[in-house]
Amino acid sequence: MPRQRITREIILDVAFKLARGGGSEQVVVKNVADEIGCSVQPVYSYFANMEALKEAVLGEAMKFYNEFIYSRVEKESLLESMARANVAFAKYETNIFKLLFLQKLNGLNSFNDIYEWMGDKQATAQLAGKLSLSEEKVKEVYIMLIIFTHGVATMIATGGANISDGESAAVLEKAYRAFIKAQE
Repeated sequence: MPRQRITREIILDVAFKLARGGGSEQVVVKNVADEIGCSVQPVYSYFANMEALKEAVLGEAMKFYNEFIYSRVEKESLLESMARANVAFAKYETNIFKLLFLQKLNGLNSFNDIYEWMGDKQATAQLAGKLSLSEEKVKEVYIMLIIFTHGVATMIATGGANISDGESAAVLEKAYRAFIKAQE
């Protein structure tokens, strides 16, 4: 049987699966190589060092996160459905949530930076028209909802609370309505 050609994609796929299944601390060259069934040499031929591999895994995690969130977005309730999806992500994809959101992220030094990184400008514009609010006011609602949602999601992801999907959806809806009311 011919040997499998080890590609960058195979290595990255295995590394992502290790992160998803056991947390980012499982992403070490030896674990990746063992999972593939090779020496560490092929891993280092595609990734100069652990930092490069972890950066690539972070990129894969962000793509996975975006697919997860946007597959659950409802056009008639954009921000509310995004908030629910974020909490569901923390609950059902805990290790990837921790990788993406429970570590220091360089370049995020303000809530505006967080909005620029996480916010959906198209959703902001659509919601501004729907709610008859300025885009700036909707952006403020969006930022407050990100902060609130992240708190709920973090409580769930860290095991601090075992909140049902229904209960978290209800509290997110109340928060969303309160944030909008504050902007009117």
